[in-house]
Amino acid sequence: MRVKVSALGVVALVCLGGGRADAGPAEDRAAADALFQEGRELLKGGRAGEACPKFAASQKLDPRPGRLLALGDCYETNGETASAWATFREAESTARAGKDERRMEEAARRAGELEPKLAKLVVEVAPEARVAGLEVRRNGKRVEEAVWGAAVPVDPGEQRVEAAAPGKKGWAGKVVAGEGAVTRVKVPALGEEVTVKRGEAVREEGAGKSGVVVGVGAALGVVGVGVGIGLLVAASGLVSDADAQDNGMPDGACSPLHPRNAEFSGACGELRGALERSQTLHNVGLGALVAGGVIGVGTLVYTLMPSKKSATMGLQVLPTVAPTYAGISAIGQF
Repeated sequence: MRVKVSALGVVALVCLGGGRADAGPAEDRAAADALFQEGRELLKGGRAGEACPKFAASQKLDPRPGRLLALGDCYETNGETASAWATFREAESTARAGKDERRMEEAARRAGELEPKLAKLVVEVAPEARVAGLEVRRNGKRVEEAVWGAAVPVDPGEQRVEAAAPGKKGWAGKVVAGEGAVTRVKVPALGEEVTVKRGEAVREEGAGKSGVVVGVGAALGVVGVGVGIGLLVAASGLVSDADAQDNGMPDGACSPLHPRNAEFSGACGELRGALERSQTLHNVGLGALVAGGVIGVGTLVYTLMPSKKSATMGLQVLPTVAPTYAGISAIGQF
């Protein structure tokens, strides 16, 4: 009930002696009056949140102490006590400058009634947090360094405080300011911001790829080629020995129909064994040589291929034996 009576009193003060008649162009004054009337209707309907912007716009178009009184009353009705208190103080100062004692006294009275109810917020900035370029904001608005550590009236409710500085990690915190209480929030020292340039990330990724995957692939390729060549040489040596042994026997002596087959049966068995070992070594050596070459070429291509994201390489080496082939197989994804 007290709020309604106060609102009526404010409206009466606005209507009585509206202030300077030359406060602005006629069109601005007309628009201001229209906005003021809309605000009054909204306030009467219990829609203070919508009414206050109307009063504020009216004051901006045609500044008058009476309009400030109405705006302060709207803020108070909407629970924005700090905004109401500041507006009443402004109305008092404006009325004093215009020698409007009635409005000056009303504004001073309303501001005085609100002072014990004000919610206050202290933004403390730790000494170690005060670095070059530090910027502190409350609810998106900059908090000047001059008021750091001071108890500043704020509208009751949640207050979001943020801090940022060049080269530092940002910080944010929330507190709830209560009516008639002093709430504190401390801005801590900001941590160092870690940034990785795109070029550096690519180089680091390439280094990791060369150091692990490429190393393994290159080693397997060299081993495969070396083993393959060695086995092929050994197979060739066995073939040469078998040819020399065969040249020392009669033609066709290893055939069961040859009259001297029994005489050379032992030598024929050794000759067949040598040829079989030669074939096996040849097959395994050829397989190792091919596998080593494939792994080596694949590793080279993988190394030279540009990469923008982490690549994976799966490699599996398996022994392979068949009736006419023996060697190793490499299965992988590059």
